[in-house]
Amino acid sequence: MNYPRVASRYSKALLELAVEMKQLDRVSADVATMKKAITGSRDLELLLASPIVKTDKKQDILNEVFKNAFSPIFEGFVSLITKNGRESVLVSICEKFEKDVLEYKGIVEAQVTTAVSLSDADKTKLIKSLKTQLGKEVILSERVDASTIGGMKLFVGGYQIDNTVSGKLRAMRNQLIDTSFEAKL
Repeated sequence: MNYPRVASRYSKALLELAVEMKQLDRVSADVATMKKAITGSRDLELLLASPIVKTDKKQDILNEVFKNAFSPIFEGFVSLITKNGRESVLVSICEKFEKDVLEYKGIVEAQVTTAVSLSDADKTKLIKSLKTQLGKEVILSERVDASTIGGMKLFVGGYQIDNTVSGKLRAMRNQLIDTSFEAKL
């Protein structure tokens, strides 16, 4: 996912501060809590996005809702974001921060799509193979999609490997269409 430039900058600043203060795990938990709260409450989401509600009122509401819920680092960070008028991108900042923390810790996310659910042994084998090839820890999420017919589709680090039957059939179809078009010329 592409994040707004402002989300990347704030995320990087928060990560650097959390690492410097040796509170990365606590700040990560705070970020997850904030993200869950905003995405779980349409009212809170609308409040943060509203240009009508003044900044100081938003800050007061956030302070009241999350009273003593966060570390001082994260409270100060949210206050800074609100003062700078960036509260509308707070969810994007939180999402980018979570991705940045994984990258900082040397962890990569992978998603596998198959026609049927993978067995635990197959998941373990796939994770081990990816870990060896990438040189990083791997968090694997699985998606079942019967339309793949067979094989698997793997998304890792912005790359996609499509080794599904449906993908191969689609490639063959496209090749036949391209070949028949060239033959007519």
